Amino acid sequence: MATGSPVVRLRRAERVCWLILLGPVCAAPATGASVTVTGDDALSVPAAIGGTAVLTVLVLAFFLAPLINEWRSDSLSGREADETLTGIDWTSKGWKRVRDTFHAAGLDTARLHAVSSWSPDSGLKVVHVPQPSPGRLGRMEDWGTRLQRRKSVWVVGAAAGFAVALLGDRLDPSVDDDALLVPLLVTAVVIVAAAGVFVYHAFSLNVRRPTVHVIIPRSWRALLRTPVGAVLLRHEISHLRHGDPMRRRYLRHVPAAGKLAVWFDSVAALAVTPMETSGQTLVSLTVFTSALTGGLYANSRARRLMVTLMEMRADAEALAHAPESAGLVATFLARQQDRNPTPQKAARLRALTPGCAGGPPAPYSRAVAAAWVFAVATGVPALGLWTGVLDGVPS
Repeated sequence: MATGSPVVRLRRAERVCWLILLGPVCAAPATGASVTVTGDDALSVPAAIGGTAVLTVLVLAFFLAPLINEWRSDSLSGREADETLTGIDWTSKGWKRVRDTFHAAGLDTARLHAVSSWSPDSGLKVVHVPQPSPGRLGRMEDWGTRLQRRKSVWVVGAAAGFAVALLGDRLDPSVDDDALLVPLLVTAVVIVAAAGVFVYHAFSLNVRRPTVHVIIPRSWRALLRTPVGAVLLRHEISHLRHGDPMRRRYLRHVPAAGKLAVWFDSVAALAVTPMETSGQTLVSLTVFTSALTGGLYANSRARRLMVTLMEMRADAEALAHAPESAGLVATFLARQQDRNPTPQKAARLRALTPGCAGGPPAPYSRAVAAAWVFAVATGVPALGLWTGVLDGVPS
């Protein structure tokens, strides 16, 4: 139980960080409805909550659009790359220990997307490999990606837009607007339908059934026969089982939606608090400032902590079966830290020191405290309005 407790604490800390990132987005319907049910033209409660929820989903989808574009670009780049990655022959004698380690972790190597690399500079890692849509739609995606990479297309588009904006009033095309309405509507419907099919295939191939490659350099086979190598392999197996490569992609895009939701919720809290007197105005501005600073700080800190928590959790799970190898892993990480220092390696080294309980890193408590400040500053005004305590809200 003692060896498993750090893993449990780190998993719980991961879930809390995701809650910090997505909590403001989930709270937006309630805070937005608090504003729209007040004033002279107040909406009904179901309409206010439903309308704000739809707006929240659209905003989240807007920030996830770059993620889908990233999948498409990475998919084409991976298929056009010249990197020498070859499938692993698990029947070969040199891969027997590696195969046994995967089987001990409950993974079937026959279904595992594992490849080997000849590059001496690459390291043992688990990566998400985006897949293109099948058939003609996939070829259209590749064509669109290649078109996006050409700077000449962007230059011509910007010049055309500038020319239309400058000369639009001087041009008088003899075309009936009603005659253009039907073709424009048909074109819009076709584009939306094609985009919907593309999004369906993108999420189906990259979220429901993601393709994850375990890249094992051939130069690492000797290291993987040692105790420290076995722990490092189990570390990457932990990333594989928890889907960490995909989560890291989310971390590059989801926090932006969370920050926008923090601004939205903070302004909503300011809008529903009374400001009829100077004292009430001071309290309202204090609530707004606390919500904004607490939410933005918690969002930024949670985003940075997520990668560190993933690495520390993978270390804890890898060492659960071989705690005596902690010193060897610490020595290996210390050499890596000297070559390429990062905050994640420093936190992992501190967690591997003797006497450490293996819990979340120190900044985690500050992120949780800031998240509570945001939750209280935005939740109390909304609850006060819904319960009738705040009667003097501005219209």
